[in-house]
Amino acid sequence: MEFYAPAVIKLLGEHAVVYGKPFVGVTINLFAKAIVGGTKNNSELVITLKDFGKTFSLGDVPLRKLFNVYKKRKGINTFLATETGFDPMILPYAVIASRMLDECGAVFFGKDIVITSTIPMQSGCASSAACATAFATALASLCKSKPSDEAIIDIARDGERITHRNDGAGKVDVTTSYYGGVVSYSQKNGIVVEKVKKSPNLVVINTGPKKSTAETVGHVAELYKTQNERTVKILDGIERCTLAGLEELKKGDMKALGREMLNDHELLKSLDLSTEGLDRAVSLSVANGAYGAKLSGGGGGGIAIAIAPDAKRIITAAERSGFKAFGANITEKGAKSALS
Repeated sequence: MEFYAPAVIKLLGEHAVVYGKPFVGVTINLFAKAIVGGTKNNSELVITLKDFGKTFSLGDVPLRKLFNVYKKRKGINTFLATETGFDPMILPYAVIASRMLDECGAVFFGKDIVITSTIPMQSGCASSAACATAFATALASLCKSKPSDEAIIDIARDGERITHRNDGAGKVDVTTSYYGGVVSYSQKNGIVVEKVKKSPNLVVINTGPKKSTAETVGHVAELYKTQNERTVKILDGIERCTLAGLEELKKGDMKALGREMLNDHELLKSLDLSTEGLDRAVSLSVANGAYGAKLSGGGGGGIAIAIAPDAKRIITAAERSGFKAFGANITEKGAKSALS
């Protein structure tokens, strides 16, 4: 059995979403996969992280002990400071498995699950969230009674909480990867899978290594504390771009959506989240016919995205400038569809 979860591109609203502002994300046709097979040992769950060349065996008693420690945690960093006996590389998946075992009655001992991904790591495409979501979805299929969508999402988020050392991590990325398509979030309406008239032609431009999301989120938090009035004004501006851009996307007006993306980029840049490489990627996109472009994700490096009538022209220009770039299509296949 094969379970998959798509990469997530932050279209509008990143960082501002941390402060209760709306967000729009899309899933693209790159996937993490969790492939379930059998093993010779019926007392263990074997997990292979194929892209790292690592295999781990998890037994019943260690997993139950792990969950008892995890559920009593006073904070994620306090938990991570505790000696769990698990390698840090497998810990996100071990916690997901321990919770599925304890709360959902997952029957996975004697199974071998291989996790692999075509999503570039540490680039802003939510690779860790997609891997956690694919894995949690695979385990959900092995439960005596299928967990709710909300439960699967929250359990997958445990992997992101550990990976990013943040109790609030994964809400947007995991939810978007789970449902697929165009997903918006707001405090008023919660998570909404949006219907759009047509999908934009996306170009993803990788400008190189990025700062950790924890670092860039912490940077904005410091600005929010020390330069509150200015920062709130910028976040309000991002909110306006997000709301307007979503409406243009739903109407199919790509030129207007592009303008909102450019405005959003300038606001994120004013929070010191852009880099010379990201700004160059945005500029060359516009110079080569893009309707709009912006940094995507945490910033401080990583990816910029553009929408354009001619993706090839932008890809060629980006590669000539030393960047890696590829065209991407929005996919409506979320992890949930693998359970159907």
